[in-house]
Amino acid sequence: MSFKEDIKQLRTEQGLTQQGLADKMHVSRQTVSTWETGKNDPNLDILRELSQLFGVSFEKLVFGEEITMKPEKTIAEKVDQDLINKGRYKKIALILGSIVATLALWVGVLTVGYINGVSDIDRFNPFLSYTTAYTKLPSDKVISPNNSKHGYWTAWFTDNEMGSQWSKLMLTTGLNPSVKDPYVMVYHKGSYVKIARIVPGSAVNTLVKGDLSALDSLLTSKKKVDVNEAKPFHDKKHLSMTVQKLENTENNHTLH
Repeated sequence: MSFKEDIKQLRTEQGLTQQGLADKMHVSRQTVSTWETGKNDPNLDILRELSQLFGVSFEKLVFGEEITMKPEKTIAEKVDQDLINKGRYKKIALILGSIVATLALWVGVLTVGYINGVSDIDRFNPFLSYTTAYTKLPSDKVISPNNSKHGYWTAWFTDNEMGSQWSKLMLTTGLNPSVKDPYVMVYHKGSYVKIARIVPGSAVNTLVKGDLSALDSLLTSKKKVDVNEAKPFHDKKHLSMTVQKLENTENNHTLH
């Protein structure tokens, strides 16, 4: 309700006429009439007196409704609330810390798995992507199902035609089914081999063949300098090495 409606209702409830209210407030009847018609509003002092006269709050008269003030908390309540907030912050910090630690552990496991060639870890590594790689098929003795590793064998595969990416993979293919000039094509992610196929050399890119030939020359060389160059191929599972380095090694052998 508005002030003009409130003041008229309060006056009526008190059984006062406009003149009676005017007498109590020491104003003219016409002034009370202007309040009730909305033509004029009383000043703050009059409003306070009206509040006391009718027993209503000052806010009720001014704004037409009661304004409830939120009681101020005591020191004890503030301390209790601070403790509750600290407990919440501590819990949130522990949760976030656990998440960060879990992520760090997860990334660490993925990294260790990749470096050490753990295929079961690389299989589920979301940071690795599948790629096609090739190598020359080893002899039947190496790949035989009756070998010491139950048919599994290990070899270096070139992951691209430029010979700049290499992966040392363990897999099983079975014996060569009379394929001429056999190579092995694999679809792998890190050290995890999803598919392996024996393919004829005619299906393999000439650049890939040259990369594999250069690597074979490097790994079978007896020269000290070549042994040092080949050391990463003995110690690691994945390498980035340009084909030019391997080709230079092969060319040096040809010249000699």
